[in-house]
Amino acid sequence: MDEKLLGKCGFYCGACPTYLAGGCLGCLDEHRPGDCHTRDCVLSRGLDVCGKCDCFPCDTILTQPRTTVLDKDWLRWKKRSGTNR
Repeated sequence: MDEKLLGKCGFYCGACPTYLAGGCLGCLDEHRPGDCHTRDCVLSRGLDVCGKCDCFPCDTILTQPRTTVLDKDWLRWKKRSGTNR
């Protein structure tokens, strides 16, 4: 696995059809500040991926569109269960 292709939301860009077709350079190279809330948040906190945050899953990724590719039902369960790792 190429670490550079691990998106800040946790999705592996190397498995994305758009990336594989040459239509995207991956999370870090393709996006700029302001393009993706999750990317900006993770980078500002000095983390590798969103799931490593003490606040995961936060209200923002649970309620805002296009902040994660993770299943929202699973995220709500995770928040209710109190297990953020």
